[in-house]
Amino acid sequence: MALTSFADVKNSINTILTQNKEAAGVAGAPHGAFWSKLTYQQFTKGNVPGVDPPAPILVVGNSGQSNIILALKGVGPLFDPDTGTYGPMPGNGPPFFTDAQISEIAGWIDSGCPE
Repeated sequence: MALTSFADVKNSINTILTQNKEAAGVAGAPHGAFWSKLTYQQFTKGNVPGVDPPAPILVVGNSGQSNIILALKGVGPLFDPDTGTYGPMPGNGPPFFTDAQISEIAGWIDSGCPE
């Protein structure tokens, strides 16, 4: 299913976490369910709460450079399970998001993050 709005992205993340029985654990994370609390502008232009140094949540039009995608895949300097500061997200996984689930969010980012 293609995600065509920020509301779709939030609902998708929440649904996946609920299906994986991880929603309660995310609430205890330092950033909590931050995507649920942010406006579209804050999500597309802001930084991941609780990450130091500040790291943008995403790069509009470029999922490969977006921290939310790197976090869900568990890759990159912050999220690699062996060398990263934080490890893959959600922190209470496994289970983690599947490649197909991540691809849906990446598709939304790559399409310019339609509101």
